Amino acid sequence: MNVALRRKSFVIIIAAVIVLAMVYGFFPKAVDVDLVQVKRGPLQVTIEEEGRTRLKERFVITAPTAGYLERITAKAGDKVKKDQNIIVLEPLRSPVLDSRSRAEAESTVTATEAALNAAVEKESAAAADAGYMEKRIERLKNLYAKGSISKDQFDQIEAETRKARAIQRSAQAAVEVARSELERAKTLLQNYASIENTAGHNTVYVASPINGSIFRIFKESEGAVNVGEPLMEIGDSRNLEVRVEVLSSDAVKIQKGTKVFFKRWGGDGILEGVVRVVEPSGFTKISSLGVEEQRVFVIADITSPSENWSALGDGYRLEAHFVIWDGKDVLQIPTSSLFRVNDDWAVFVEEKGKAQQRLLKIGNRNGLVAEIISGLNEKEKVIAHPDDTVNNGVRVNERSAL
Repeated sequence: MNVALRRKSFVIIIAAVIVLAMVYGFFPKAVDVDLVQVKRGPLQVTIEEEGRTRLKERFVITAPTAGYLERITAKAGDKVKKDQNIIVLEPLRSPVLDSRSRAEAESTVTATEAALNAAVEKESAAAADAGYMEKRIERLKNLYAKGSISKDQFDQIEAETRKARAIQRSAQAAVEVARSELERAKTLLQNYASIENTAGHNTVYVASPINGSIFRIFKESEGAVNVGEPLMEIGDSRNLEVRVEVLSSDAVKIQKGTKVFFKRWGGDGILEGVVRVVEPSGFTKISSLGVEEQRVFVIADITSPSENWSALGDGYRLEAHFVIWDGKDVLQIPTSSLFRVNDDWAVFVEEKGKAQQRLLKIGNRNGLVAEIISGLNEKEKVIAHPDDTVNNGVRVNERSAL
């Protein structure tokens, strides 16, 4: 009897163990999750875009007159002082004559020599006539004084004498003109390209308008330049600004005086700045994904001490972070904890080892953190990355940190 009872008890125990094992096997296990604590701290909402530095005042030195540029020995990056001569222009040099032009010039010289000889001969004839009339008027003066000739005859001879003198002077002037024409024709045959310029007063010196550095040299070698041709670009590297392209929908949130942080500019630390102007007109730009975007230029000044960013130059890349909202003591959670329930925001709160869904109201947020207006209390724990395995009321187990 005792043996039968013991067997029956043993079977009942075995069956109970099997039932309990089956119940335990079908009982839902706790889900491993990452928990984060609701806390207070500073929160900034920023707009992040890529920007480029540029000179506030850019001076492009151009040729004030057409001339022959001497070779520029200065290099990009060299320092210059105000009123320092940086460009020298000489008068333009005459071109070398080709065979046809030289033959024409030689023919012109021959013709002007002949014209000069003819003018000299005419001047000789006019001088002879004037000399004869001078002698004749002297003889007629005595006859007129004695009354041998009338006054009308004497006046006529005197007028002819003055005419002869005028003709002589005209002939002399014609000789000078012909001689000048001959000299002009001869200059066409001279090659001034190989003659060193000794007229220093004809040289034009162009000075730097500011104290700064040379940023670009457009024409380094010597040669002829036209008036207004750009030769050099000068600026002050300590007087930089940052130009940033932002979406037009973000530009409306940025105002004059907005604080800016410049990161990843290549140097140590973070540079500070302030928005000086948001340009009123936008432009269309195609993004790298082929999307058409409306963008606006925002200009910001760097307010950090210049010695901290002296290595920056014109056209350098950096990242601009515009601070559009800043809170010092803000109740916050990671944005990865949030999910949508219809039109509301919700999180899973850990309560007594279980996940409890809770609706809440959020305020400002950036890409990482969101401000909590209501629905959570400080030091409560929420699930950082809820997935499909987390539901309301499910048991959760905090994943241990590695």
